Amino acid sequence: MSRQSHVRRVALLCGASLLTVAAAASPSGALAQDARPTDAQSDEATTVDEVIVTGIRAQLRSAQSIKKNSEVIVDSVTAVDIGALPDRSVSEALQRIPGVTLQRTNAARDPARLAAEGGGVFIRGLSWVRSETNGRDIFSASNGRGLSFEDVSADLLAGVDVYKNVAANMIEGGIAGTTNLRTRVPFDNSEPLLAINTDYNYGDLSERGFWSGSVLATDRWQTGVGEIGLLANVSISNVGNRTDSISVDRYDPVTLDAGNASTDGSGAGGETVYVPKYLGWRTIDWEQKRTAVALAAQWRPNDQWLFTLQGLASKAEAYNVEYALGTDSILSPNSSFSYDDQNVFLSGDIPSATWNTDTRVGDDTKKTSDVALNVQYAPNANWSFSGDLQYVKSSAEIYSMTAFTQLENRPNLSITIDGDLPTVTSSGGTPEDKSAYWWAAAMDHIEDNEADELAGRLDGRYDFDEGSSFFRSVAFGVRGTEKNYTNRQTGYNWGLLSNQYWGNGGGAVVYLDDTGYPGGTQDPRLTDASTLYRFDNFFRGDAPVPGVAWFPAESLLNQGTAYAYDILKNTESSGWGWVPLSDDYDSYRLGGGNGGITELTEKTQAAYVYARFGSDTGFFGRAFDGNIGLRAVDTKTTSNTVTTLPVLQGTCPSVDNPTADCTAFNQAVQFVNGGSLDGQPVETSYTNWLPSLNLRGFLRDDLQLRVAVSRAMVRPEMYQLQPFTNLSINFLSDGFTLDPTTPFTGVGGNPGLRPITATNYDASLEWYFAPTGSLTFAAFHKDIKDYIFTGTETQSITNGGVTYDFLVTRYTNGAEGTVDGFELAYSQFFDFLPGAFSGFGVQGNFTYIDSDGGRNTSQNILDPEQNGAAGDDNLPLEGMSRTSYNAALLYEKYGISARLAYNWREEYLLTTSAANVNAPVWASDYGQLDGSIFYSLTPDLKIGVQSTNILNERTVLKVGSETRKPPYNWVDTDRRIAVVLRAAF
Repeated sequence: MSRQSHVRRVALLCGASLLTVAAAASPSGALAQDARPTDAQSDEATTVDEVIVTGIRAQLRSAQSIKKNSEVIVDSVTAVDIGALPDRSVSEALQRIPGVTLQRTNAARDPARLAAEGGGVFIRGLSWVRSETNGRDIFSASNGRGLSFEDVSADLLAGVDVYKNVAANMIEGGIAGTTNLRTRVPFDNSEPLLAINTDYNYGDLSERGFWSGSVLATDRWQTGVGEIGLLANVSISNVGNRTDSISVDRYDPVTLDAGNASTDGSGAGGETVYVPKYLGWRTIDWEQKRTAVALAAQWRPNDQWLFTLQGLASKAEAYNVEYALGTDSILSPNSSFSYDDQNVFLSGDIPSATWNTDTRVGDDTKKTSDVALNVQYAPNANWSFSGDLQYVKSSAEIYSMTAFTQLENRPNLSITIDGDLPTVTSSGGTPEDKSAYWWAAAMDHIEDNEADELAGRLDGRYDFDEGSSFFRSVAFGVRGTEKNYTNRQTGYNWGLLSNQYWGNGGGAVVYLDDTGYPGGTQDPRLTDASTLYRFDNFFRGDAPVPGVAWFPAESLLNQGTAYAYDILKNTESSGWGWVPLSDDYDSYRLGGGNGGITELTEKTQAAYVYARFGSDTGFFGRAFDGNIGLRAVDTKTTSNTVTTLPVLQGTCPSVDNPTADCTAFNQAVQFVNGGSLDGQPVETSYTNWLPSLNLRGFLRDDLQLRVAVSRAMVRPEMYQLQPFTNLSINFLSDGFTLDPTTPFTGVGGNPGLRPITATNYDASLEWYFAPTGSLTFAAFHKDIKDYIFTGTETQSITNGGVTYDFLVTRYTNGAEGTVDGFELAYSQFFDFLPGAFSGFGVQGNFTYIDSDGGRNTSQNILDPEQNGAAGDDNLPLEGMSRTSYNAALLYEKYGISARLAYNWREEYLLTTSAANVNAPVWASDYGQLDGSIFYSLTPDLKIGVQSTNILNERTVLKVGSETRKPPYNWVDTDRRIAVVLRAAF
């Protein structure tokens, strides 16, 4: 086989096929609606056979080609980036793109638990990111409209494109941008290819390693019925991670007196100081097995027709166990406490501190499958048509089970929250004595979510003869979808077992070495249901904490709630306590705080017209081109109401007041007894008109200017559309006189929400001075309207012949805001340097973002504290760092491909109200260095090493307002190193 033929075959694996790149570069190509390549694309296809590039250079070349030739503003990561960087997930690879940042927690409101593989993706500071696979919808049932990127195997992808503005022929739904995950198809490669990847990934904190691997096989044949191609790609990814963290709660104000004023003078009597409610430490061991399969078949019976059938299936099984230990005694100051110059707690001694332990097991299974058929037909040189039919289904089963113990013979603690890490030392007590711990409580939570969508589209395009018209082509199309969401989940079901520090219901205390309570069933399994756990090598030995306690055993919690209850019920000596949740989700009333079922159907119909135009001399004597279009989309959602009527207390007249005026009370009784208001259909529809204009002027052959204006929209999230309303009728303390201020109130979701919309203005100046060299500058401005936030509205409701006007707290539209910023990016290989130095290259980018106005959104409309915090106008928008940057040093020569990549982002508001903390939490400045080095043993075989978080960067979170935000959470996680073997034949 010739060297050139081999390179063309390996190009599929490393994403260097410029034919595929060119097709993906235009929005129409990305959406698979063009039946044949343009002349420019055909020219690029010819170039592939003339230029031999591999490895990092191939990645830079293909990414640059996509950006340069695209008709909209786009940045890309090809398969080389995802495979050659130490980025084990799609989201970690995306952070290398200008304007893209990661939220490194599993959920913003649960900031103490970091994501093992990247986390949520933000584009230009906003979370409203549309996710696509091969230009089609993709979503995760647990994630509403978006995609959980950890559910997708990076091994299956040919590349990821990030579109930062839109054209009319692109599917609506992303104000921040659109991420399109591209998988491979058989006709990408001209010859047979078998590619095998395997790696062993080791974490230094967990001291565990995991094997992963993938296989891709593809070929194409000329047959009597035309050309046929088949492709199969299978990936099995195993990954694990250990996280160590130390956390405090929010810092509450406490007024000191003479009895607890500080002996060192830092906190005097009468002063207000700020003391954390809690301090604790935890270790989380997480692992995930992700199995993914991508299949594709293509058939080209002749030059006019092309059929492509694609299937994608992914299953992610994540399991984690958490051991946490802490004390809430810190909130009671004494004279040993010391404070800083803002009166914030620094250190102190806590005698006989509470000693709370818990073990939590999480077991999640998420599945996504996607089947699509695309047909392209080009009857002549001018006309082309395409049709696309897709069905996607996603499900998520989530299990969480926690049990708690407490220590009777409590130790004394000395705590210092100063410097890089807190230190905690203990004395006294009996933390290693099993018989000194009692069973305290248990808590469970379950979810069973599913969603599916059927989508179809038809597109047509007419290409004008070259030189015959100012217009190059006109495209048009229609698209329709039907999505069905079913969200089944419970609340977090906490219940007493035997005893708490505050007491119990009068029963005997059941200790860990007991088999039950006196007079109850004795179960010998109970004595084996706990384990002595040591916090070995905590923070790699950098954080001294009390390192031993008795915890509920993992085996008690990971076999289902029924198994745990069968054992733990023997500790419920008070005759009542924790009872596990039922998976009969119909038994939970939506809006009641304990879960329920949300069912929603959403149908969309869209149509667009889109024209490409251009001139060779119309831009001050230079060439220019562009596109203009209009997309109209109609959205209709349907659901059924769940209305919880008020609960009235007492009777009227009462025994104490037989002459009371019961008119208002009796009317309320009539309203409440008027019958159920459930099941009433709710239908909401709205139409959005989305124009777009993209212009590109060629200042020189290597310098181009872009200007774009477009309108975009993003629909409300599923949780915001929940159709429940809880009503209340409020009386004064006498029980029969209506509250004169707020007599009728309510709270609920809002199925009538409108989408958030934005008018986007973009401009970029792009200098392409080499095939792998560019300097680009992009500026953007977004006028955003109809932010969704917590507001109130008056709603008239009639029942039992009585009508009341309720003041209902709901999600509502209305706020406006702007987001402005710019991106600067540079990339180059220094080919002009002599000898070995010519293999060096650099990549770098910088992003600046500013915002004005806008509103944050509460995640739980039933939580008044969340609602209040989200409405704080003094807080910035969640997830938005003012600055971020990437810097990478590259080397490619003599068969060596190496990269050191550093990613950094500035402090940002993670959430306005963290779970349990009920206060704003901020992520501090964070930078991480990753690296990789590969060596080509033969043209077919490559071996390498990848490393993540080389410098062991520590995550630090803060809590509080803009003016006072002391440290809240310190987290260390694995530095990962992987040995990788890649082969392509």
